[in-house]
Amino acid sequence: MAVLRKSNKACSVYPLKLSQPLGAVYFFLGIKGSIPLMHGSQGCAAFAKTFLTRNFSENIPMQTTALSEIATVMGGDDNLHIALKNIIERYNPELIGIVSTGVSETKGDDVEGSIKRFKELYPDYVYKKLIYVSTPDYEGSFHDGYKKAILSTVKTLVRRAYSKKTKQINVLLSYSLTAKDVDTIKEVIESFGLKPIILPNFSSSLDGGSKGFSSITAGGTDVEEIEFMSASAITITVGESTKEAGEYLESKFMIPAFYFESLYGLKNFDRFIRLLMNLSGEEPDEKLKKWRSRLLDAMLDSHFYLTGKKIAIAAEPDTLYGISDFLVREIGMEVSLAVASTYAEYLKQLPFDEIIIGDLEDMLLLKEGKCMDIAIGNTNMRHIAKKLKVPHYRMGIPVFDRLGHFLKGFVGYEGSINLVFDLANLLMERDEEESYKIPEHITRRST
Repeated sequence: MAVLRKSNKACSVYPLKLSQPLGAVYFFLGIKGSIPLMHGSQGCAAFAKTFLTRNFSENIPMQTTALSEIATVMGGDDNLHIALKNIIERYNPELIGIVSTGVSETKGDDVEGSIKRFKELYPDYVYKKLIYVSTPDYEGSFHDGYKKAILSTVKTLVRRAYSKKTKQINVLLSYSLTAKDVDTIKEVIESFGLKPIILPNFSSSLDGGSKGFSSITAGGTDVEEIEFMSASAITITVGESTKEAGEYLESKFMIPAFYFESLYGLKNFDRFIRLLMNLSGEEPDEKLKKWRSRLLDAMLDSHFYLTGKKIAIAAEPDTLYGISDFLVREIGMEVSLAVASTYAEYLKQLPFDEIIIGDLEDMLLLKEGKCMDIAIGNTNMRHIAKKLKVPHYRMGIPVFDRLGHFLKGFVGYEGSINLVFDLANLLMERDEEESYKIPEHITRRST
């Protein structure tokens, strides 16, 4: 059982935490025909758009209410109404995700009331789907914003169905998954003869497959599919960020919910496959069995390079939990240092001593007396890895100094093989470089 301890520093030096609004915006980019609308200053949206564009190298459709100093003090009702009216008239999106920021939250704007007044003022737009998510960026993190957005979406959109579809299942996915991960999960479910409704679906919206510029999200989950999630036989939630939304569907529509902390590794994916077998009455296909055998062989092949090696890991909670759970419990690695961006109770289940709620600088402050072989984290961790003098493996958001990261898979049997071999190869490369270094005592003698 891990102990969660908050860093007691006065300020963040090497930031790890991403803001709540960014997490909510990211979620809405997985819904087809949607536009995230940030209710705040123009700078809030500009940062989020730049950040996500840099990570995905794709067009990021989003808008802002562009609150000025006067509107911030006096109230942003007019700005919100003008923004909503312009977006509907120009782009006619299926859905607008209204995301608050620290600017509007500090003022205390009644956004839900403002949305009601907008529909009273413009009765032609009364049926437009507007979803509000309260995400002040002075508290919480990317994890919390994403969690609130998926819960608000199912609460707002899902309506009661007249009949059940026994082959249809809901799949609520964490932000920790890549486009390739989403494809893997979808293909496996369909191989059992089941029809998944995946929310959100980044494999068709942020995968680079859309043609040309679009002012609304070109791919993702259809809004109509979300509305009829209540007809599904079960709900599968992957990652703690989706658990509350799954529980809502269970309590509201009597849909059994099955929770997976992650789908990394052999144990978790085996449990996922058993659930699909029980639901469909079908056996896994030969392709799936083959990849499972390959994963077992990969774990054996990499055993000598990974078992007992020490990890320094920093990430958002879902990513931190999934990666460290797999590497510690199944590969036999050890976590020397772990830093999470925000408090999450379920992190206490991890099999090591301590998790710091802080930033990347905490790794440097706490490195004394700790042995480390590899650092795992997003691109911003590269500077820390250099100071720790260990290889850096990129996981999480953002990853902007490597191309193609979002199209790599890490979950399931095939994805877990990629993860295991990538880590083993990094350590093999490090050992090779170390073997060619001239010992320090010989260098001193020669000089």
